[in-house]
Amino acid sequence: MIQAKDLLHLFDELKLGPYVGVPCSILNPLISFLDNDPSRLYVRAASEGEAMGVAAGWNLSGRQPVIFMQNSGLGNAVNPLTSLQLIYRFPCLLVISWRGEPGRPDAAQHRVMGQIMPDLLRVLTIPAATLSGQWSEDEAAIRRLQQEMLRRSAPVAVVVPKGTLAAVTVAQRPSPYLLSRFEAIQTIVQSLSGQEAIVSTTGKISRELYNCRDREGNFYMVGSMGCASAVGLGLALARPERPVLVLDGDGACLMKMGNLATIGHYQPRNLIHVVLDNEAYDSTGGQATTSSTTLLAEVARAAGYPSVQQVTAADALSQRLRWALRQPGPHFLLVKVAPGAPAELARPHLPPPDLKERFGSFLKTTEKP
Repeated sequence: MIQAKDLLHLFDELKLGPYVGVPCSILNPLISFLDNDPSRLYVRAASEGEAMGVAAGWNLSGRQPVIFMQNSGLGNAVNPLTSLQLIYRFPCLLVISWRGEPGRPDAAQHRVMGQIMPDLLRVLTIPAATLSGQWSEDEAAIRRLQQEMLRRSAPVAVVVPKGTLAAVTVAQRPSPYLLSRFEAIQTIVQSLSGQEAIVSTTGKISRELYNCRDREGNFYMVGSMGCASAVGLGLALARPERPVLVLDGDGACLMKMGNLATIGHYQPRNLIHVVLDNEAYDSTGGQATTSSTTLLAEVARAAGYPSVQQVTAADALSQRLRWALRQPGPHFLLVKVAPGAPAELARPHLPPPDLKERFGSFLKTTEKP
């Protein structure tokens, strides 16, 4: 396996950097090293498309930026790659984790991108090298790749399979908030009547909801980070008679913050948007988000949500949620929680198509006559 510090020292030698990106558990050793290294500039981007824009700015200043992303986020980067980096001929190094690699069991949301990523990079005309975990081989491959990047004046990609980088232990950041996210989800479930349709975002939030209380009215998003609030909006507009509850995370909300503006414009009266904000990407290793300095409740208020509340305790959460269920929305409820999750969290047992069918049956069987 490769040590993160060795890889970063090689990047230094090749004059690669600064760094920008979105976390992934596979890349956690690199990101954790950069988070604790003031000598290197690392920008925490909210989305991969944004990261490509930041990298282009560094290109304009004469730098050779490095962009981190999970391969699921490569889709978010395709538009700037094809309409910015490739047409302006901006050289940069993409460091892409390989979730859903064929032959390696992984979560359902990684299966399609895991299979098509090598072909997608070829279609995008982006030369790529897959790390083996053998330092001498990988160092030579990266050196060759950088020469190709400079020769073409265009992006190249290093693909990082699971287990290539040596793991690191990340100390959990102290939090001023006492309520855990799991306790918050328990409180939410206990405050509902059972008629509500729940859309939960990808990662630990959906898994915690599943472990807390699995029901037909839960639609677990197992991918598409940031899209839960958009799915909730579509559902609320299509079924205005039914309360729709979105369980979102701060990282997901930041990634697709434009969803807040759309919800604020269309004003679905039956939508309650709950953001469980622990200021961290819990599902990828606990890396910090920027929500400690981004006042999401104020953003929602400015976007047009007529009801915006922030809570830090279970009793206040229950009280505010029960009130929101009786009042027209859309409502935005920011719940500040501590980072971390239970050690053992089962994943939803049904595959995504079956979850979709089950949720559809719930909507039909609980329709008002």
